[in-house]
Amino acid sequence: MMKITQDMIKDSFSERTFYRGLDYYENGYVIEPVVIDNSLYARVIGSMETPYEVKTFIDKHEIVTRCTCPVGHKCKHAVALLLNWVHEPSSFTDSDKFITSLNSMSKHEIINIVKQIINHNPAIVCEYSINADERPHINIDAISNKIDWIVCENLDYYHMWDAVHKLEEIKDNADGLMDKELYKNSAEIYLELIKGCITAFDQGADDSGGSMGEFAIQCVSDFNQCMKQINDAAYKDILLETILDIANNEDYGLDTWDMLFGIIHKDNILHIEEYLLEKLNAEKEYASESHYQYKKNSIIQILIDLYAHIGMPQEKMRLAQFELVTRDDHIRLANVLIGEERYEDAFDIIKKGMALSEGSFNNLQKLYFLIASILIDQKPDLIDFSTSIDIAFDLMSRYLYEDDYKKIKKVFSGIGKFEEFKATMLTNMPNRDAVVLALLYDGDLQTAIDVILTEPKISSEIIINVSKTALYKGMEVESSLLTKIAIERGWMNAGPPMDTLLKVMTGVLDMHTLENLCNSIIKKGSYRNALMLIPYLLDRYPELSAALVMKFITHIPVEIVGQVACAVAKKSPKQGASLCRTRINEDILRSHIHYDKVVFLFKVMRGICLSIGNESDWVRCVRSFAAENKGKKKLIEMMRKEFEMSI
Repeated sequence: MMKITQDMIKDSFSERTFYRGLDYYENGYVIEPVVIDNSLYARVIGSMETPYEVKTFIDKHEIVTRCTCPVGHKCKHAVALLLNWVHEPSSFTDSDKFITSLNSMSKHEIINIVKQIINHNPAIVCEYSINADERPHINIDAISNKIDWIVCENLDYYHMWDAVHKLEEIKDNADGLMDKELYKNSAEIYLELIKGCITAFDQGADDSGGSMGEFAIQCVSDFNQCMKQINDAAYKDILLETILDIANNEDYGLDTWDMLFGIIHKDNILHIEEYLLEKLNAEKEYASESHYQYKKNSIIQILIDLYAHIGMPQEKMRLAQFELVTRDDHIRLANVLIGEERYEDAFDIIKKGMALSEGSFNNLQKLYFLIASILIDQKPDLIDFSTSIDIAFDLMSRYLYEDDYKKIKKVFSGIGKFEEFKATMLTNMPNRDAVVLALLYDGDLQTAIDVILTEPKISSEIIINVSKTALYKGMEVESSLLTKIAIERGWMNAGPPMDTLLKVMTGVLDMHTLENLCNSIIKKGSYRNALMLIPYLLDRYPELSAALVMKFITHIPVEIVGQVACAVAKKSPKQGASLCRTRINEDILRSHIHYDKVVFLFKVMRGICLSIGNESDWVRCVRSFAAENKGKKKLIEMMRKEFEMSI
C-alpha cells in the first residue's frame, strides 16, 4: 500500500470536508476497515441507518474515492477512512494475509467462509456451475447482467476507477478459464466485457484517465489470443455477425476491428466484404459526404488488411482501387503498390492524387518523397525539381520531422540540386522554424544560430533545441544566449533539458545580462518564468532571485521564498527578513488556511536573526506582529505553540 500522509489527504479534499471527516474518524465512525493492494475499504457510520460503504484507491499520489453516500466521491466518509489508515493501519484487515491464511484452513472451514460470502452476495453463485466432467461452465447471461449493472451507473471521472476494478474482477475469471484452455468460455466473457465498455461510452462515461479504454483494448487482444487457439470455423462464424456489428458501430478507438482477424478465413471473407460494403452504401445514402469518406477509408482499409492477412493479394489490390475520387483514396492505392514494390505506378498515383482537392495533402506529400527517395537511385529523371521544391516547401510549412527532411535531402541531392534547394529555402521558405530545424538536421549549427539571432519570430521551442545542440557541441556562450532568448520569448518548461541549460546560462552570463532577463520577465508579468529561473540564480545572484520573488510574491511557493530570503540574508539580513515579512503580510490577508505559511516564514526570520546573533530583534518583531493581529486568535495560538513563548 502506497504511503500517504495527513497533509496529502488535506490537500486532496476541501477544507470543510477534511475537518468533518476528521471528526468522523476521531469519533470512531470507521468500522471493519480492509486493505486490498493499493485500495482501502470500510463501512463508515453516517446519517443513515445503514453505514455507508467507502472505497479509496491511491495511485501516483492521486487519491480516488467512491462512497455510497449521496455525495458519492471526495466526501467526509472517505477522509475518515484515509485518516484511519494514516493513524491506525494495524486496525485494517490485510486481504493478502487472509488469502495466505486459507492455506492452513481445512476444507470444511473454507466451505463455511464461502457460504458466508454467498449469503452476503447470492448473485455470485450464478456466475459458475459444475457440469458432469467437473469442468467450469459459465453462465454468460448472469455475467452479462452483472456487466450491465456495473456500466449502467453514472460513470463520471471519480466513479470510473471502481467500475473498471469491478470489470477487472470479471476479466480475472476469463483469464483463469483461458489458462485452463477453455478458450470458448473465456472468449465469450471477453466479448461481453468489450460490449459493456462500449455501452459505458455510449452513455457518456468520463474516461479521461483512459483506464476503461485500455481495459477494453486488452480484452480485444485477449479475445484474439483465444481465437488463435480455436480451430472450429463454425463457432467463429457464429460470432461473426456480433463482431461485425460491434466493430462497425464502435468509434471510440477500442481496436474492435482487430477481432475480425481472429475469426477470418477464406470461406467467410466474402460475407464480411458484402456486409461492410452494404453498410457503406447505407452511409453514402444518408450520411454527410465527409462522414461517408471517413467510413469508407476505415472499411476499405480493414478489408485490404483482412485479404492480406489470409493471403489473397489480388483481392487486396481490387479493394485498394475502390472509388479513386479523393486524395485519401490515392494514398490507399499507393501504399498497396509500394507494398508490392511497384514504385513507378505508386508515384503516378500520388501525382494524380495531388491534382485533387479532397483529403489529406500532407500524407500525399510525405508519400511523394518516400517514393521519390526510392526512385532517385533508379530513375532520377522522373523527379522534377520545380514540382519537388513546391511540394517540399508546402510539407515544411507545418512541423518538419527529421525523417521527412532526410528524404527531401536525399531527393534533391540525387538530382544534384541540394545546394540550390538549401539557398532557396534560406531566402524564400515562409516557415522560419522549419528552416532552423532543417539547418539543425544538416549539422549547420552556426547558420541556425545566426537565423535565430537575426529573426525575431523563431519559436522558443526551436530555440531550445538549438541551444541544447550548441551546448552538446561545447558552445556554452552561444547556448546561454539562446536560452536567454527562448525565455524572453515565453519558454516556461523547466524540465529536461532546460534544467541543464539554465544551470549553464546562469553560470556563463554576467550579472548585467541576467538582470536584463529578469527585468524582461518582470515587465511581462510572467511569474512562471520567474519561478523557473529563481532556483538557478539563487547561489550566484541571490539579489536577482529576490527581485523576482518580490515582484511575484504571492505566486511563489513559500518554501522558495524562505530559501531566497536565507540566501539574500547572507549579504543583507535586513533584506532577507523584509522579504519574509512582505509575504507574511500578504498571507494573513488572504485566508486562515495560509497561517501555517506565516509560521514557517517566522521560523525563517528567526534563523536569519540567530545567524547574526540578534534574536532579540526577532522576538520584538513577533510580539509586535501579535499585537497588530490580536484578532487572529488561531494564528497567535499556532505561533505560541510553535515558538513556546508568551506573545
